[in-house]
Amino acid sequence: MRIRLLAFAGLLCGELLANIENVEFLASDVQKDGDIISASGNVLLYSQNYLASADSAKYDQKSNIIELFGNVNLMRGEYEASRSEYARINLTTNEMSFDRSFAIDKKKEIWLQSNESCSSDEMLSVKNAIVSSCNVSDPDWHIGFSSGELNKQSKFLHLYNPVFYVKNTPVMYLPYFGFSTDKTRRTGLLTPQLSYSGDEGLVYLQPIYVAEYNEWDLEFDPQIRTNRGVGLYSTFRFADSPYSNGYIRSGIFNERSEYKNRENLKNKQHRGIELGYDRDRLISYLIDGDFKEGLWLEFVNLNDIDYLNLRGRDGSSHASLVESRLNYFIATDNHYLGTYAKYYIDTAKIGTKYGNDDTLQELPKVQYHSFFNTFIVPNLTYSFDVKYHNYTREIGASANQYEIDIPLGLQFGLFDDYVNLYISENLYASHVDYNRAKYYDGNDFYNNHYDDIINHYHRILLENDMSRAFSSFYHTINFKFDYIKPGYNNGDINEKLLKYYMIKDGATYDPNNLALFEDNFIDRVSNSFTTERITFDGTQFFYDVNGQKVLRHSVKESYDFDRDEFESFENRINLYYGNFDFGNKIEYSHLDHDIAKIQTGISYSGTKIATRIWHTYDKNFYDGDAYDKESYLSGNASLKLPYNYEIFAGVDYDLQRDYTKMWQGGIHYKRKCWDYSLIYKEDIEPKNTSAGLESKKSQGVYLYFSFYPLGDVGYDFSIEQDNKATN
Repeated sequence: MRIRLLAFAGLLCGELLANIENVEFLASDVQKDGDIISASGNVLLYSQNYLASADSAKYDQKSNIIELFGNVNLMRGEYEASRSEYARINLTTNEMSFDRSFAIDKKKEIWLQSNESCSSDEMLSVKNAIVSSCNVSDPDWHIGFSSGELNKQSKFLHLYNPVFYVKNTPVMYLPYFGFSTDKTRRTGLLTPQLSYSGDEGLVYLQPIYVAEYNEWDLEFDPQIRTNRGVGLYSTFRFADSPYSNGYIRSGIFNERSEYKNRENLKNKQHRGIELGYDRDRLISYLIDGDFKEGLWLEFVNLNDIDYLNLRGRDGSSHASLVESRLNYFIATDNHYLGTYAKYYIDTAKIGTKYGNDDTLQELPKVQYHSFFNTFIVPNLTYSFDVKYHNYTREIGASANQYEIDIPLGLQFGLFDDYVNLYISENLYASHVDYNRAKYYDGNDFYNNHYDDIINHYHRILLENDMSRAFSSFYHTINFKFDYIKPGYNNGDINEKLLKYYMIKDGATYDPNNLALFEDNFIDRVSNSFTTERITFDGTQFFYDVNGQKVLRHSVKESYDFDRDEFESFENRINLYYGNFDFGNKIEYSHLDHDIAKIQTGISYSGTKIATRIWHTYDKNFYDGDAYDKESYLSGNASLKLPYNYEIFAGVDYDLQRDYTKMWQGGIHYKRKCWDYSLIYKEDIEPKNTSAGLESKKSQGVYLYFSFYPLGDVGYDFSIEQDNKATN
């Protein structure tokens, strides 16, 4: 990010002083002596590009050179201005030179001061210069350099002896620094990535960018981790039409033998390939019509999860289940046709007996949908949805599923359309053809060839949306009653499938051994449509006379007539008072006669103090008595101090397991032109690796600088401790 600021320092004079033509000037007193025209008193020069003023000026008609003396002010555009003691302009060659100049861009709030500067069509040169975005009289930081040159043709900037200062204290020196100022796509080196880890050592990534054509570019990302190994990733990006773009990425990383053995990694070499393609038009080139379409391909093939973990320096952890997908749809105002394919690689299974062969794939899913519409009469509505699923894998049960969903209804507005009434007849049907699906009926194993289910239900939906202004507040309310009455129902889908290959491998059948079973992967109709029930859902808002939100309140409750009992009750309330915001959400299970979930939090945001604390309690029930609870507390606070300082802290605490997941504290200093943060942080997080799931605890000190408009500079020193758990 230092490049951006220094590049602007070089370009500022060039933009202010280039391309001068058709110059005219005015003055209080003008005298001519041969080819020399002298002007003094309120000298004003102007053209279509700039406006300049000076105490006096001299124009040599023979050499076509203008000299400006004393209090030379030059303005270009709305934001750019400069001031100098002397300026020399060659109208023939368009060359300019300045003595003791000061230039500023008011929009970017950046200024440049130099003893000498000159500009031509090919080159800009600056000597003894200072650049900063802080207060001019006493800048918090600035960069000084003895000389600099900008080649306007190649757009490459050379800086000699640049020194970075904080106040008047030098903190970094380089004998030379050079870089391209061209913001267009071009071949070259991108910003390197450098970090240090106690586990991996020095981590250095140097992107190399190739962009010779507008239609494509190529990026190479070699990297070295001194304690771990070396790798190379590459990405080819392309745009093959105005409506499409894509990428091809591949990579390989070689581990050091000692690191592989110490970390118990599955592979010494991590490799993979990725494809991505996005297109808005495909068959629209072949047929005419008013429709939309889209194609998206995302494909990943790898030998283990570390291929993804090692792509960058951030050390981010990816899920062990890697997904590839292909989506395509075409739609009009009334019809939709889509096809989707999903392919999974379960990296946790790599190296096991069956590997990825028993991972379920969906290749493909096809859907046709007719959007909500009317026919015969305006109140008679319908929609139509049909789906096909092909669930497949090499080992284990697979299936083909066919689904159809048809609602046919009447819609009315009641009480001058204050209430909307919708009455419908709904039909859902599904047929499943299984392959290699086995069950156990208590006596013997048997094959299950198919499942059929038909579900018909009646629905009455009554909803309302009203608002009203009172003398001291404004109130809005929305509610709906949704009544479901089952009609004809037949068939079901078995809940559990037997992992028959485990029996084949010699495992003894035990109905209590859950490892022998897997959940049936088939889509099934929700029990919300198979039992008689009524659901109430209501939300209301209160606003004060200034339009500020004061209260939000919502409730949701369902009653199951078949079971003759209420289901979970949900209540949410948010109160807003000045700088305070209080929120609470509670779910009560009537089936379990206990609170299922509570979330409560309060926050305050003032001019000096800001704080937030949030508690979540979640109780998941199994078979009515066995349960697993989660209870954790999160909080953070900050306090603004004098002289632009701020202290802050945060914590995430697991109350159920009695340990601190994360805590941090630090100090932040912020000025208009720069800021910094000093943070100490401890964190425990899971991470997927080819060795299994690790629980990694990190402790570190982090230091971040942000210099406007350079950007951010960060440094951290951390210690990591791994607690491994194999799959």
